[in-house]
Order: sequence, then structure tokens, then C-alpha cells
Amino acid sequence: MLKQLFSSNRRTPEKEPFRDVAGDQNGLEEDFDLDFDIPSVEDLQKEVFVSDILHKDNGSSMNILAQGAVLNGNITVEGELKIYGKVLGDIISSSSVLIGESGLVEGNVKAVGMEVAGTFRGNAEVSGEFLVSSTGKIFGDLVIGTINVNAGATMNASIVMTIPESPSYNMVGGESQSTAVSISQYNGQDVHS
Repeated sequence: MLKQLFSSNRRTPEKEPFRDVAGDQNGLEEDFDLDFDIPSVEDLQKEVFVSDILHKDNGSSMNILAQGAVLNGNITVEGELKIYGKVLGDIISSSSVLIGESGLVEGNVKAVGMEVAGTFRGNAEVSGEFLVSSTGKIFGDLVIGTINVNAGATMNASIVMTIPESPSYNMVGGESQSTAVSISQYNGQDVHS
């Protein structure tokens, strides 16, 4: 769409050689065509900038939603997703989801791993590690493999930790057992206010 915005209604100006102050030609035979339409602020605000960066080491991709960008809708990505802007919708990632300090997600997340340094409001289903940094704020229900919460984090969450299916675990009725944890206090302070 940006290509369309910059190339639509493009005009080619009459070419006039550059002249110096005295009116003499400067000897430059090349003219630069710098005439293009600049998109309006409204058009740019409609654009969501999510970059897809290919990792050379393992071939996986990393997707980034920049700070200040707002995505109103659902996201499905094949690789890692880093969010520094705002997502109002559900996220599915075949890898991990990182919510940076400036990031906000209001919706459900399904991923292999998740790290929250910003704010997360919703339900998460994470098969691997769920990490909450000291600046992270969690509000919702979590079904996770493991959890690591750093001091200073804010949590008002219901947590179910799943035990992976394995012959070494005590199976009840052929299903894996799970542990339910409800956090009502953190560092001795009531989190329900």
C-alpha cells in the first residue's frame, strides 16, 4: 500500500538544468526526480508496520510490531513475535511471543513460549515457559508449562501448569495431571484490590 501511496498521481516535472547563483549551468547532466505525493497522516495511521526478519542461523523468522503501532485484529505468525505497540485481538504463534515494556496485548495468546515485560490482559495457552519480567503486568487466565515471575511483577491471574505427557509421570485415566494455582498475593501484598 505504501508503494501505491507514493506512486499514485505521480507527476513528472519539466526538466531544467541546475544553475548556480550566477545563472551558469553547474555541469550536472543528471536531474533528480524528487516529485512524489506524500501520504496523509490518516493514510499512514491506517498502516500497521510489522516487520518480518529472517534469522540466518536457523531460518526462522521474527516479527516485530513497533512502538506506537496499533493492530486491531487477530495475528497468526510462523515465527517469534515481538510486540512494542498495541494488539487488540488474539495471537497464535508457532514460536514465542514477547510483549515489550511499551507493549500491550488485550486478547488471547497461544504460543510455545511467552515473555511479558509490558501489559497482558487475556487468556494464554503456552506449552513452554511463561516469563514475567519485573515490569510485566498480567491480568487473566494462564495454562502454561512452566512459569518464572521476577520480583516487582504485577499479577492477577489464574494459573494452570500442565505436566507433559510422559511414561514417567503418574497418569490418571490416560490424561496428564495438572496443577492449578491462583495468585492472590505477591510479596505479601493482596493483588485483588
